[in-house]
Amino acid sequence: MAINQQGDTPIKGILFLVGGIFVFSTQDVLIKYLSNGYPLFEILFIRSLSAIIPCLLIVHFDSGLKSLKTKRVGAHLLRATFLFLAYVFYYLGVAALPLANAVALFFTAPFFVTVLSIFFLYERVKLIQWMSLFAGFFGVLIIMSPQKGIFNVSAVFPILAALTYALSIMITRRVASSESGSVMGFNLVIYSLFISAGFGLFMGNGLETTQTPACLVFATRPWILPPAKDLVVMMGIGLFLSIGSYCLAQAYRLAKSSIVTPFEYTAMVPAVLWGFVFWGEVPSASTLLGILFIISSGLYLIRLETRHKLA
Repeated sequence: MAINQQGDTPIKGILFLVGGIFVFSTQDVLIKYLSNGYPLFEILFIRSLSAIIPCLLIVHFDSGLKSLKTKRVGAHLLRATFLFLAYVFYYLGVAALPLANAVALFFTAPFFVTVLSIFFLYERVKLIQWMSLFAGFFGVLIIMSPQKGIFNVSAVFPILAALTYALSIMITRRVASSESGSVMGFNLVIYSLFISAGFGLFMGNGLETTQTPACLVFATRPWILPPAKDLVVMMGIGLFLSIGSYCLAQAYRLAKSSIVTPFEYTAMVPAVLWGFVFWGEVPSASTLLGILFIISSGLYLIRLETRHKLA
């Protein structure tokens, strides 16, 4: 079943992106909660295993199970590799950094996506879109400027996550003409399942580490059998994965990357909110000002796109 390219529906793409971001923000909180007692790859394994059935249901109602048969296996594998690396790098950073810091550093991704789209997708980026990107990123800089010591070893991981995530977006746009977002999400889940299981076989008993950063301890501690409560949390993460992956894949199918990427910045809103709710972090005046820049730039871009569609 061929999937038509729908790169001329920016509003739908933006809505899918924002929805996916809020789903993944909830997942971030749960993984950060689990990072003190479990290894990263065990969480990813149980997450992927739990996401298989929800992803199959999404495929069934979206494009049909027959759409799982594809001739673009190589593209799917490459996309899944970049996304899996993005998840690993990002959650290594989340384990060692405040949630808002990790999210803010990941916001180098829209710049990577926009620049890469010029060379790989031959997209033309309008001046107003560049202005929206820089306005949103300026909001991030305002939020981060009062904080000290952010650029440590752990801070490298969210930036690496941003780069690998941007590379996966390039492939998503390449295969969007024939592959549905649900199929791409399902393939990512299967890939993550096998790769994380491989890491479990290799270092399930843990690796001996001394004086290692918290982010590396998160990756190398031994696998353990979780109690029922934590197992339910991990399975819930799998449900969030299936829904969030579908939303993000659909976002970059339905609209040009240069249009939807400014809305990646909306992830700062739940990051600050969850930080307050779960860790008692009260946003400072500069944080609120930065969020204002982020949201204002996004709303202005929506206004421009709506005006263009109605013209």
